[in-house]
Amino acid sequence: MIRLRDYQEEAIQELISKSRRLMALGGTHRLVFKAPTGAGKTIMMAEYLKRLTEGGGAELAFIWTAPRKLHLQSKEKLEKYFEDSRALKCLEFEELNDRQISENEILFFNWEHVRQETNVFIRENEQDFNLSRVLERTREAGRTIVLVIDEAHYAASTG
Repeated sequence: MIRLRDYQEEAIQELISKSRRLMALGGTHRLVFKAPTGAGKTIMMAEYLKRLTEGGGAELAFIWTAPRKLHLQSKEKLEKYFEDSRALKCLEFEELNDRQISENEILFFNWEHVRQETNVFIRENEQDFNLSRVLERTREAGRTIVLVIDEAHYAASTG
């Protein structure tokens, strides 16, 4: 078990508080989390997501996207973090069950690949298995989707 530092604990509590207020409002909202290099952002995010699911209320499903191969590094780190608690399940697109993101699952993918119209996860296909349909099915199942954009400054100029 990782012991969080005081500043990490404070940041997580603030994120939880702000997130719950925004979710209570309904609709789509943006919450930005910034911390310096070496502060432990990925671990803080892992603990934040875990606590967010423990709050009761809405069923939550998560998407974690990042540039380059950073999404795979983050997935590996979060899988280790959740190894004992099994609080959240980390998946890649082809591992999804029922072509949707289930409660307390995190779908990891590369941001740049999503932007490519030739990507199999973006374009329509005979299996009806693409990101748009996955999101639609997840929402139809009554889940709130929380999007985490890791290294968002790299994706800030994309649509």
